[in-house]
Amino acid sequence: MAYAVNLVALPEQAIASIRERGPLSAMAARVHRLRAALAGAGVQATGPLMARYFGQRSADGDMDFEVAVPILPGPDGSVPDRIGAAHGDLIPAHHAFVTEHRGPHDGLNMGYTSLMEELNAVGYAVAGPATEVYWTGPDASDDPAQYATELRIPIAR
Repeated sequence: MAYAVNLVALPEQAIASIRERGPLSAMAARVHRLRAALAGAGVQATGPLMARYFGQRSADGDMDFEVAVPILPGPDGSVPDRIGAAHGDLIPAHHAFVTEHRGPHDGLNMGYTSLMEELNAVGYAVAGPATEVYWTGPDASDDPAQYATELRIPIAR
């Protein structure tokens, strides 16, 4: 599968997230906790579920990652520090190389390879956590062939 890579200017985004170190198999439990925190606080997601990855997987398979959803900031532009068990945060505006992967999540590495090849070809550096935006995922389809995942690598010159 060929991956088209685009350079995209992403605007500032308010999020609610749960970030911890652990195995990727803990993602579903984190998503459940995030949704429960939002429901308990009366906060509604304004976009699709995301995962952000900070650093590399350790020898024991653990990773520092968060699950997040976009939320509306307050009228003054602020985001609450705590939303139940979740945290509020602002992802600053930035540029990223972006591609889309269609199909099961076990094939995401091919998309990341395309992103890193583009990054290396133009001499840019990674400037933040890799992000996966789940436009269509297990919540929307029982068929992994229908999944649509946007992959983002923030960049700096």
